[in-house]
Amino acid sequence: MERRFSLAEGRGWLTVREEGSRAVCAAQLPDDSKGLYKCWLTGRGGKALLGTFVPQGGVLRLERTLSVGELERQGAWPPEGGQAVLAFSFDGRERAPAGWRREEQPGRLMGEPLLAGSASGPALIRRDERGFLLAYPYRPDRPFPLTPLFCFARLERLEGRNYLCFPFRPGGCPRLEDLL
Repeated sequence: MERRFSLAEGRGWLTVREEGSRAVCAAQLPDDSKGLYKCWLTGRGGKALLGTFVPQGGVLRLERTLSVGELERQGAWPPEGGQAVLAFSFDGRERAPAGWRREEQPGRLMGEPLLAGSASGPALIRRDERGFLLAYPYRPDRPFPLTPLFCFARLERLEGRNYLCFPFRPGGCPRLEDLL
């Protein structure tokens, strides 16, 4: 059975199809170039993060397959709706700190598929003699970036703002010696 929900005041949609013990979710929004959008599946008892929309063919798309059991634990099953939330604005007012530049797709720099899949953008990048550093703005009320490297994040303050920094070798493997 497939359920369809409206997103962003009718500008987009989310479909959820149950396949055995899995939920296949697909969503689409128009690409308004305002920033990065996250998608949430909502249920009677809570909500579950489906992920970040990615630009594809002139629109923003998201496709995820999750376990129904996990969605139940988060209170999002059975689904009652969805939310599309602007998680990071491209309003142009934010400048990269000195020595850093914006990287829209940090996952393309990763040498490990698990890291590539969790390195959503944008992030900040700074090259150094041993590879590069990635920095994500840190807010405790936002999802944690690069979850597989949670224990190795280094909190740094750059031009008055908190960032989580991660060092990498040129091929995109973490420089764990810098983190321990």
